[in-house]
Amino acid sequence: MFRATAPVRRTHPAGPAALPRLVRAAAYAPPGPGGPYRPQDAREREEFYAELGAPYGLSFDRDQFAAAGRRTSAQLADGALDALGPLTAEDAPQLAVIAYAAPDFEHSELVASCVKRRLPGGPLAFAVSDQGRLAPFSALRAGVEYARRCGWTRLLLLAVDQGTQPFPLPAEPSPDAVRGDAAVALLLRWDGGDRPLGGLAQGRPEPALFAAWPDGAALAAGSGLADCPGLPPHHGPAVRARSGRPATGSWSALLAVDGGDRPVVVADYDRQRDFLAYCTLHTGELRHG
Repeated sequence: MFRATAPVRRTHPAGPAALPRLVRAAAYAPPGPGGPYRPQDAREREEFYAELGAPYGLSFDRDQFAAAGRRTSAQLADGALDALGPLTAEDAPQLAVIAYAAPDFEHSELVASCVKRRLPGGPLAFAVSDQGRLAPFSALRAGVEYARRCGWTRLLLLAVDQGTQPFPLPAEPSPDAVRGDAAVALLLRWDGGDRPLGGLAQGRPEPALFAAWPDGAALAAGSGLADCPGLPPHHGPAVRARSGRPATGSWSALLAVDGGDRPVVVADYDRQRDFLAYCTLHTGELRHG
């Protein structure tokens, strides 16, 4: 007999909230198409997609599927990890969280399991999806919560945009459209112990939401942020993401921000959900892969 209970939340000690530290980062955006389309190899998968969409009146687009980049999310995650560089047992993450906005066309492999096999020590690994461009923000928050409760200090955030889709893509200028393949790997250190995670918020863009928005921070802005109402004025350096990368755009912009000693805010807005998410990171120790 098994019993499931809610996890016990530790009481936060007195003192200021802490921020995760970004210590290494890398982006991977391979040019051109991936593997070639071979009808004889794809027939079984195409029949599966046709059956999957039929009950919902969604037709399988064979021409689009044949012409797409044909890279899996696992391959993109591997590319980002390669770009991140070798990880020893001492600096490898104790937890890996993968976030994506579009489903993987290859359903026979789990990205989290593939990532886990590559990392020293066999860390806990799981994925966050079904939140569009806000998925990486939830993934980071979940990762830090696990780190806090388990006494861990190292975590990996992987964001993936995979453009091979078997069904019609959202028409431009839909903010949910994925145009091409990209992945971003962020190795973070959590040295806040039991202290609460600071400098972040998620919800509808109302004035109270921005209470934790640091004044004068650098900004890595997702492409959706241009449509967000009620943003506070920003006077620090900023890098804005390109469109067509809902999961990786703001995090790719983070790699281009020259934050110096100031904190960096990563933010994006999902117009369809009318939700904004942002988080604040220390980047003074950042090394690019």
